[in-house]
Amino acid sequence: MNRTIRGMSILGAAGTLLIVLMGALVTKTGSADGCGNTWPFCHGEIFPSYHTLELWIEYSHRIVSGLVGLIVVVASVGAWLLHKQNFTVKFLAFNSVFFIVLQGLLGAAAVIWGQSDAVLALHFGFSLISFASVLLLAVVLIRINRQGPSRGGNASTVSRQLKYGIWGLAVYTYVVVYTGAYVRHTGSSLGCADWPLCGSKWVPDLFSQVGIQLTHRLLAGLLFLFAVWLWWAVRKKYPHRKDLNRGARWSLILTLLQVLTGGAIVLTKLELMVALAHATLVCLFFSAVCYLCMQVGPPWKDHRDSSSLQGKQGDPLTP
Repeated sequence: MNRTIRGMSILGAAGTLLIVLMGALVTKTGSADGCGNTWPFCHGEIFPSYHTLELWIEYSHRIVSGLVGLIVVVASVGAWLLHKQNFTVKFLAFNSVFFIVLQGLLGAAAVIWGQSDAVLALHFGFSLISFASVLLLAVVLIRINRQGPSRGGNASTVSRQLKYGIWGLAVYTYVVVYTGAYVRHTGSSLGCADWPLCGSKWVPDLFSQVGIQLTHRLLAGLLFLFAVWLWWAVRKKYPHRKDLNRGARWSLILTLLQVLTGGAIVLTKLELMVALAHATLVCLFFSAVCYLCMQVGPPWKDHRDSSSLQGKQGDPLTP
């Protein structure tokens, strides 16, 4: 049973990433109305009577989302039942189910009733949380299998300042992701035809397409600087914590690649594969930051954390 649930969690993580990319494909190709204003079927038909590229891009996204959602629910419920004493497993299992259902309902609402660009941008953010939750659940289950239900935990202490810094970075990353999704939904991806500069404009006006694009660029640039700070702080103060150094290093690499692919989207005039690569890197970067949050535990709790993530005692997320 443990092996089956682990396998399903890994499959769910891969599937959730596929959902995110297919959702980005729907937005990039303008296929959101491919099935009309009916949901979950296309124009009210299980098997559409006519076919267009936009229809099948949208309908395939719905089909895959439904199948992956079922896998995630089964894996999460199974993980919860198998590891009732592990708060981290239960926390991630709950988030996995909650956010994959929430993003599905938001998608349905957008099809049936329509939504503003500001609300539509939330859809990608919730998809991001869903992917991170499912991926980290798979990571925890794999680690439990390798290490067993350890009760000890890592004896090193992480400062409360670093905890707040990591958790703050996760929140700020979500804000940057939201502005990026807002850029897409408002059609502002080419609001600035140059990169990294935007002609003579330096200060965004927040309302025009130029302002929306430039705001996202400035926030993304600041995010990269935060990632550099995190890597430096962890490397300097906690060189013995391999888990934190690994997470901080990947965060830095992924955010750098994210910035570069963001610029490439503009320079290649919205090349689809570049845009999908950018979305993939965003998902992986956010997951890396969430991994660090899981490793250090809540900043409001002053306790000795654990990198094992196993038993209830020493579990970083235990309240």
